[in-house]
Amino acid sequence: MVEKHRNDIFDEIIKVCNTLGGSADLVADLEVAKNERQFTTSVEKIKSALPQGLLVNGHNPLLALHGALSIGLHSESDQDCLQAAKDVRVVLADLVEKMSTLKQDNVELNSAVQRLLQRKAKADANGI
Repeated sequence: MVEKHRNDIFDEIIKVCNTLGGSADLVADLEVAKNERQFTTSVEKIKSALPQGLLVNGHNPLLALHGALSIGLHSESDQDCLQAAKDVRVVLADLVEKMSTLKQDNVELNSAVQRLLQRKAKADANGI
């Protein structure tokens, strides 16, 4: 599932970086990582490159996902596999929610700042 939607995840992370004004180098690194064939290689390329707002207790959630998904589950018990699946779902849901919130908050904030600046410019033009 994560492998299948890897590009979507990277696209959203790139959008968050662009919304937050991330550096061009960071966005370029994310684009390179996105174009890697393997999820493992992608995550390794950006292990320290996520925006701060996407971290979970200072940790990159993609590394946690990578670790969970790179372990061979065939030798695990059904209970352990179900717990791992639940943990992957929780981490993915949190990551998606944070990306959505960061993009929304910044768009709303930027709009509010633009309106206030326009209001100030209008007042200045009218000598107020």
